[in-house]
Amino acid sequence: MITYENKIILDVLERFDGMRKIDAYDILHKLEVVLADLNSPIAYDTIKKRLETTQYKNNGIAIDNNGYCYLEDYCHFISVYRIKSVFPAFLGGSGLFFTTREQYRLIPYTDKELRKAFDTTPIKTVVYDFLNHHTAKKRNPKTKRLMLLELFDQIDPE
Repeated sequence: MITYENKIILDVLERFDGMRKIDAYDILHKLEVVLADLNSPIAYDTIKKRLETTQYKNNGIAIDNNGYCYLEDYCHFISVYRIKSVFPAFLGGSGLFFTTREQYRLIPYTDKELRKAFDTTPIKTVVYDFLNHHTAKKRNPKTKRLMLLELFDQIDPE
């Protein structure tokens, strides 16, 4: 028989389905850090506000007076940033951008730009094959992570 506590543990661990073990440990550590400063009983809204505030404070980079960008995800080959702006999305107010290890300029995260960025690298065929079958912005339905970054994690950077 599964106890109430074990049911909660299973619900939390279900979110880890498909993740690498080291990423799950990293998330568990972050949970410990967040829970250390909270009062009982735990209020979800308080945790959400704290995470949003610290995420932008720790990872946000101001862009002029019009907005900011923050690191959304990364792997050995690229870092993906989300731009948030005061302008609406249809006016270019938000979107995904990336940088590579060799180039630190923010590049729009599109199929065309990814092909161009990896055109002269040893992983060119992997990137082209992925983009022939998927779009760059396709996410893993379980982990909500960009599938291209999950693919890059499986490649040895050496």
